[in-house]
Amino acid sequence: MIQITPENLSQHELIGLEVQVAEAPNTSLIGISGNVVDETMKTLQIENNDKTQMVPKFGTTFEVKLPNGEYAVVDGDYLLSRPSRRTKKAGGSIWH
Repeated sequence: MIQITPENLSQHELIGLEVQVAEAPNTSLIGISGNVVDETMKTLQIENNDKTQMVPKFGTTFEVKLPNGEYAVVDGDYLLSRPSRRTKKAGGSIWH
């Protein structure tokens, strides 16, 4: 199994990873954190303490905790795709 890194994160499933909203057009979303429990083409569903919140990808910056404890910051605009298609794409890194 290939280890998830900031460089290859877009080729992996986000469900199960810890995330936090770092920036968003709707400032009430900033600070939402928890585990990704579902993903659609335009949203991430984040669960924390049995509360699930749907966060739009567009315009939102996410901090993602990788399984090795490292963090990656990603612009949600780059995630605007069906998860099954996004994980099959190849290309340069969009993570920093």
